[in-house]
Amino acid sequence: MELWIIYGILASLSFGSIVVLNKITLGKGMDPFLMLVLMALGILGVFAIAMLFTNPDLKANPTTIGLSLLAGILWGIGQLFVIFALLNNADVARLTPIFNTNTLVAVALGMILLKEVPAGDVRLKVIVGAILIVVGGILVSG
Repeated sequence: MELWIIYGILASLSFGSIVVLNKITLGKGMDPFLMLVLMALGILGVFAIAMLFTNPDLKANPTTIGLSLLAGILWGIGQLFVIFALLNNADVARLTPIFNTNTLVAVALGMILLKEVPAGDVRLKVIVGAILIVVGGILVSG
C-alpha cells in the first residue's frame, strides 16, 4: 500500500473523530465559540511541534500567505456551520456525510483550477465515485 493512502486513512480517522468530540463537548454545555478557539489552539500547537521536528523551509510570499490565510478562514467558517448544525440537534451520523460532500468541491476545483483531470478509466471512477457521494449525502439527509 502506498504511503499517501495510509496518510489519507489516518486523516480520515482524525477528521471523523472531530464531530463526535464536538457533539459531546457541546452536549456538556461548553460555549461553541470557546470550543472553536480551543480547537484552533490545538491545531496551532500540533503545527508548531511539527515545524520544530521537520525543520521546514519557511518560504512565503504575499500570495502564499494570503492563500494560507484564506484556507484557514474557510476552515473556520466550515467549522462554524458544523457547530451550528450540531446546536440545531443534527445527528452526527446524518450530518457528517452531508458536509463530507466537500470531496466533490475538492475534486471539481482540482480538475478546474489545478488541471488535475484523470485519464481514461480513472476519470470514470472519479465521476462514479462523485455520484455515489452525492447519492449517499441525499440518502442520509432524508
